[in-house]
Amino acid sequence: MNGSPRFRQQRGSREKGMALFLAILLLLVITVMGVALMFTASIEQTLAGTETKISKIFYAADSGIEYATGMLNSAPVYLGGPMPVGVSTHYPGAGAPDMAVTIAQPILLGYSILPGDQIQSEGKGYGTSQVVENVYALTSTANSTTIQASKTIDADVGVYPKLLGIPE
Repeated sequence: MNGSPRFRQQRGSREKGMALFLAILLLLVITVMGVALMFTASIEQTLAGTETKISKIFYAADSGIEYATGMLNSAPVYLGGPMPVGVSTHYPGAGAPDMAVTIAQPILLGYSILPGDQIQSEGKGYGTSQVVENVYALTSTANSTTIQASKTIDADVGVYPKLLGIPE
C-alpha cells in the first residue's frame, strides 16, 4: 500500500508540468499571431496612405487640365502658368497650400468646322457662322513637397471659343 500512493503522487505532478508547458506554448502561438496581425495592419495602413497621396496629386494635376480648358473657353489667348492658390488642391488646416499646379502653354493643334449641326455660332468669329472647335494640347503638372509626389498629365481638349445657340 505504501508504494501505490507514492506512484499516484508522482504521476499527478508530471501532469501539472504538462499543463504548464501547454499553456506557455499556447501563449507563444497567440503572441506570434498578434505580432503578425499588427505587422499586417501596419503595412496596410502604409499602403492606404500611399494610395491617398497618389490620388491627391493625380486629381490636382487633373484640376489643372480642367482649369486650363475653362480658361481657353473664356479667353482663347490663355498662356498657361500656375493655377491660383485658392483653386489648387491643398490639405485642409495647413497654413499654406502644399500643392502647386502649373499648366504649360497650350498648343493649338488645329480646328474643325462642324457643318450641319443643330447648334450655330452666336458670333461672327472666324468669318463663319458654323461651329468651330479648337483642339489644344495641354500639360498640367502638380508637385507637393509635403507628400513628396509629382504628377504630369497630357491631354488633348476641344474648345468652342464662341457662344453657341440653338437656331430658332
